[in-house]
Amino acid sequence: MKSKTILMLAMIALLLAIVLPTNAQQPSPSATPVEAPVDVGDDAGRYLVISTIEVGYRGLRVVGDLNKYQSDLNYKAGPRLFDSSFLLRSKENDAPLFETLLVTASGWGADPSGNLRISIEQPKWYRFEGTYRKFKYFRFLNNLANPNWVFSPSSFSVPPKPVTGEHGYNTETKMGDFDLTLLPKNRTIRFSVGYSPERYEGPAFTNYHVGGNDFNYLTNLRSRANDFRFGVDGQVGPLDYSFLQGFRRFRDDSFVYSGPNPGINVDPAKGNITTFNHNEPSRGSVNFTRASVHTLVAKKLDITGRIVYSKTDSTFAFIENFTGKNWNARVSGWPPGPLPSTPNTLNLGQYNITGDSNRPQWLGDIGATFLATDKLRISNTFRVEDFNITGNAVFADFFSITRPSGATTQTDTIGFSNLDAHTITRYRKYQDTVEGDYQFNARYSMHVGYRYGHRRIEESFEGFDLGGNGSIPPPTRSSSSSTATNNTHAILGGFKARPASNLSFYFDAEHGTADNVFSRIGNYDYTNIRAKSRYAPNKKFTFNLAFITRNNANPSEIAGVSLQDFGAEIKSRIFTSSIDWIPNSRVSVSGGYNYNWINSDSVVNYFFNGVNHPEGHSLYFARNNFFFIDTTVLITPRISLYSSYRINDDNGQGSQAADPIGAPGTLISSYPMSFQSPEARLAFRLHRRLDWNFGYQYYNYNESAIVGPRPQNYHAHLPYTSLRLYFGRKE
Repeated sequence: MKSKTILMLAMIALLLAIVLPTNAQQPSPSATPVEAPVDVGDDAGRYLVISTIEVGYRGLRVVGDLNKYQSDLNYKAGPRLFDSSFLLRSKENDAPLFETLLVTASGWGADPSGNLRISIEQPKWYRFEGTYRKFKYFRFLNNLANPNWVFSPSSFSVPPKPVTGEHGYNTETKMGDFDLTLLPKNRTIRFSVGYSPERYEGPAFTNYHVGGNDFNYLTNLRSRANDFRFGVDGQVGPLDYSFLQGFRRFRDDSFVYSGPNPGINVDPAKGNITTFNHNEPSRGSVNFTRASVHTLVAKKLDITGRIVYSKTDSTFAFIENFTGKNWNARVSGWPPGPLPSTPNTLNLGQYNITGDSNRPQWLGDIGATFLATDKLRISNTFRVEDFNITGNAVFADFFSITRPSGATTQTDTIGFSNLDAHTITRYRKYQDTVEGDYQFNARYSMHVGYRYGHRRIEESFEGFDLGGNGSIPPPTRSSSSSTATNNTHAILGGFKARPASNLSFYFDAEHGTADNVFSRIGNYDYTNIRAKSRYAPNKKFTFNLAFITRNNANPSEIAGVSLQDFGAEIKSRIFTSSIDWIPNSRVSVSGGYNYNWINSDSVVNYFFNGVNHPEGHSLYFARNNFFFIDTTVLITPRISLYSSYRINDDNGQGSQAADPIGAPGTLISSYPMSFQSPEARLAFRLHRRLDWNFGYQYYNYNESAIVGPRPQNYHAHLPYTSLRLYFGRKE
């Protein structure tokens, strides 16, 4: 009777863990981990049950910029179910339906992200793994796409918005992965079936340039995708094999409907929209196949081969209908007379563009590792990637404009249809990596390697230039094609050392060139170095250090033009350190300091006050210091205290000032700010099955006045209290 009662209460806890809104923070210090010894748990018939559920309430008070707080954190106030878990485990491993059932949940209802995971297994027959996640994305910042549109008297003269920029998002993504494996312990053959849904929706504001003005309007974002897959893997003789077939179907139905008099023009002195409807529906599919084999020959030669084929097809439409005033249709030679200075009324404007694309892609690689001796291993991996992208589009537009003509008015119309365009991109790349590893002894080892790559890109175009809206006389067809090839080289190496049982080092480095598929035909020129160490003078103290440096020029050359004329150079330095100290069974302390240093220099072509700066420099700086400390103290056998403190401080560009009017001119971006987050929590052990927690968390954000039109500072108070219920915890 007792075991049935415990099981019933635990199942109620499981349902609450899934259904009630949650808001996950760090678990209570007294929380019992799910991964418990075999003999831990409450008796529930054939099973042992281990479960925790924490129910409580969080308060919230934000002083300052609420948009910035929601963009950074977005925690809500109200009742909450903190982290929760439920484990049901067979005592004798002979339960008929399942041997283990594990459910964990966090973040549902009030956090910006949530996660639910379920795992059920009967090892002889099946294993089911399911994960469902949701993410809320909120971004309304005044330092995002919020320029001061003052370039020249004939152009925009609009001050930046003090509250938010020209882009904003309040969207939510829901996605899951569900996989069933049949005969999971069978070495000869195993079957798998999977399904992954994805849903994305919510409102967003964005900018759009048309008719001689920039417009800011509300977009209703909505897309969905479904992935289906099935596979088989196992072993036949000396061969391990794996096969997976997948199908992805996706669609985007985002739309804009502003209705009459939307009032969304950025500059009232320029072209104005009175009605605006915009749709860009798209549909697509991806079918993919993956197969691989692996074998070990004579215990000396390890070989793995893989091939992946995918076929992507998509269709799209671009449909717009709008009316307005003082409109510039940007059709060369139409209508007669000066525009946009001549007042006019746009009776109707339309765009209708349809198109499709397809992309077949092959990816194959084969790797072999030769165990030459007990100390020496030599490996080689050869990879081939090949894809073609074919795109087709058909363009149509129509404009009807009425404007003054003496004492009366006149109406002009123009339209173009069946303007087609076709593009083809062919890409092929070969890459080979050879590497040697040598183990001197149990304490010292090293590795060296070399990577070579060769790629070829062919691009062709035939049809009309759809970048314009048409022209008088009518536009003409054109065609063009180009071919580019390049080679990449890289050397890599490193070592591991453990001079003492409590001291270890790791170092590796890589230098060379690497290509970027779509951005530019030039290579990256990069040098990456990474070093780590760990020192533990005793069982109570551990010290970790790490350093990463990256130098990356992108690209080093573009069609014979050197980096100093056009390109970007990025340098980063990352230092991390941490200390873990456990002086006794009642106290534990961990802390650390990280430093992130970034310099970026890009050559850009920009206009400022009507002056062109063709070789200006855009600089970005980050000088971020991060410090943290966490402490847990067992004050009495029934009372524990958890405290933490975290601070980010970024000095950014320091005292450096931009010089946009110089020759060639310098633009500077950085985000100097400080962000502090202390927290304290008391946990009272009231009973073997019950803890009471009381805590307080504080966030304080301050940014420099150079970041945006005004500092987006805030500080937030988040007190909380909760009760944590246990099943399976022993005294």
